[in-house]
Amino acid sequence: NTKTSNNNNNEKKKEQNAITSELRRAFLASSAAALTYNAITLGPNLGLFLPEGYERVSPIQFIAAIGDPNSNSGTNAADWGLWDSDPGPRGVPLNRYIATTTTTATIANTKKDASTTASTTSLPLPEWLDSTDYLLDENAIIMPPPTFPIPAGQYYVTGGRGYSTGLTIREDGTWRLEDAKHSLYDVTHLPCRAARYVPATTMTEGGGEGGPTSINKADFPVRPGGVMPNVDGATKRDYAVLFVIGQKR
Repeated sequence: NTKTSNNNNNEKKKEQNAITSELRRAFLASSAAALTYNAITLGPNLGLFLPEGYERVSPIQFIAAIGDPNSNSGTNAADWGLWDSDPGPRGVPLNRYIATTTTTATIANTKKDASTTASTTSLPLPEWLDSTDYLLDENAIIMPPPTFPIPAGQYYVTGGRGYSTGLTIREDGTWRLEDAKHSLYDVTHLPCRAARYVPATTMTEGGGEGGPTSINKADFPVRPGGVMPNVDGATKRDYAVLFVIGQKR
């Protein structure tokens, strides 16, 4: 009847608003995403209603995916990772890392303000930060690592560009998007870039070739959809970033 229909519509509208609010926070958590936010409409026409069987994920989760952007399925999900919340705000900006791992005498030679030096070097680096295996985002922020490999399950994903679909990850490392007409690229959030770097040689404490101190700051920020830069002395693995807005339990 009409009353039941109205109630269902109201529930769908509430679900839509909740997801949209979560996505706004995810976009604005990254400075690069904030710059592009005005060009992206997170309105009611994005198709973000969760299909039956999915439960909304809050906060938004993030997948680090590897694969042919034109593919709809693959066998390498064992190389994918999952962040259970936005890694950006928990990351370490490159300037802070360099200042913290540089001796006080060296910092003084850069003629920085003494008060700035004191406050910068007093910030400890988080325990998760490993200079022999680290991830960077599009703004040269060293991010906490995701959980590798991504747990098997059924996720509802989007890139915030008008399309969303189900993603199945199996225990054997295979993955598949529910909608065969679309690809990994279609559910990739282009402003969010991510790459994993592993120095080719043994690192010394505080830095070394291939580590964060080898990063060229002039290579950042990376444009939306761009390829993450190489770091001298390190191997690189690029990831596509997907938003997880729902999951089957």
